[in-house]
Amino acid sequence: MSGLKGIAKNLGASFSSHLVAALQQVALTPLFLKNYGAAGYGEWLTLSASVSYLGTLDFGIQTFVNQDLTVRYHRGDMDEFHIQQSTALRMLLGIVVVAGTLAAAIFLLPLDRWLRMDGSGDGPIVAARIVCGAVFTLALTVLANILFGFFTGQFMVIGRAHVGQYWSNAKNACMILFAVPVLWVHGSFLAIAAAQLTAVLLCLIGVLITLFRMGRDIFPTLRHWDGSTVGAILKPSGYFALIFSSNFLVYQVPVLILQRGAGPVEVAIFATTRTIFSMTRNVINAFTQAIGPEVTTLYAKQDWPRLSRLYDYSERAVFALIPVANIGALFLCPFLAHVWLHKPEMFVPDVYVLCAAVSIVMSAKEHKFQFQFSTNTHRELARFLFGSYLALVAAWFFLVPRFGINGLLSAWFTVELLQVLFIMRLNSKFFAHHEVLDAKYPLRMSILSAVFLAGTLVVLPKTALLTLPVQVVIAVGIGAVLLGLDIPLFGLVPVAGKLRGLVQKRLGRTA
Repeated sequence: MSGLKGIAKNLGASFSSHLVAALQQVALTPLFLKNYGAAGYGEWLTLSASVSYLGTLDFGIQTFVNQDLTVRYHRGDMDEFHIQQSTALRMLLGIVVVAGTLAAAIFLLPLDRWLRMDGSGDGPIVAARIVCGAVFTLALTVLANILFGFFTGQFMVIGRAHVGQYWSNAKNACMILFAVPVLWVHGSFLAIAAAQLTAVLLCLIGVLITLFRMGRDIFPTLRHWDGSTVGAILKPSGYFALIFSSNFLVYQVPVLILQRGAGPVEVAIFATTRTIFSMTRNVINAFTQAIGPEVTTLYAKQDWPRLSRLYDYSERAVFALIPVANIGALFLCPFLAHVWLHKPEMFVPDVYVLCAAVSIVMSAKEHKFQFQFSTNTHRELARFLFGSYLALVAAWFFLVPRFGINGLLSAWFTVELLQVLFIMRLNSKFFAHHEVLDAKYPLRMSILSAVFLAGTLVVLPKTALLTLPVQVVIAVGIGAVLLGLDIPLFGLVPVAGKLRGLVQKRLGRTA
């Protein structure tokens, strides 16, 4: 399914996905803080971070192959389609089985001492068997998610990407529902991990049943193995692996660095601050992710005029939303520290302002790289992301012990800004044969955000002392002011008119 209707369905699925992610944070974070304390929550985050890198062991195969299969399906190349699909599935199964077997070596390692959960750190002592058992179970969960992602991605091939997204939502919701009772009774970290693994496995069975019913002609099998295609899959897939490895470097490695250099309480402060802006950024990303399948389809058809319009309209809408969402959320943070976390002492104004700046730049980057990511033209992107994040991690080892979270966030902001500039150059090359891209909207967004963030450094410490209802009114007011400025700055009236015309046209056809 393509066009406006397809984007609308993908948007609905994407929004519900981020709603579930927000629910996960809203429900689980306070329960962790209440029943395990900030230090205990920091230790759980450390355990999760220690195995998250396993998610990159698919080497980007599922992302590259699912997009490649979509192109082949729309071009009618079904013989190569089945060979590519079957070969990729065998490779993923082999990776999961081998990695799961090797993960058993965890029980031979002194993880409790390495992660400073044996009493040498600032957090509560966790038994060695619980640490190893929890990490092993979390590792199996990550590996099961590799297969889950491959199968849910198959729905994009038949124009039903939203169905796969809804199954991902169901899986994430089940992980919440299964974990809440364990948290409520203060279960062990091993019990929490086991509950989440169970949720993933049950939903994996549901995905297979649904895919078989909806797309029997493209249901994956193991019958069409062709060893000669392995290299052709791994080479471009490897670049996706670099991108996903970059996510590990920037999301999980700082947790491990803070755990060893500053302790679990600092981990909890950093994680909760980042969580707030991740939820905000996810709302923005819903728009970007909704156009992903459409970008893939239009690129497969070489429909450059429609692809260009999609780029222009999405840039205006997303870049207008970025300062509204992030700066509005920034002014809500003192309120959230009171009401959601029940720990107002965890609100540190300069940390939150820096995190908002990082989130603004990342929101821009995550929209910009969609046109490389969804078209398998991602090689330069992957190399630059991975290399710059490696340099960032190296810098963190020196900055975090001296400057703490502020040093971490300042370096992160600098690297993200450099990445945005690089990706804008890639976008220009992508459309070079069709048009010359204009950078006026990114520039306007940057100036608007910088002005308001500078003012926030002065105003936010004062508004944080006001009553909670007043804080909410101020946050809503700031968002309204930004939205009012956005309408003329980003030319939203013509975009809204165009969308309204498309909707009316479609409704007229179906009447």
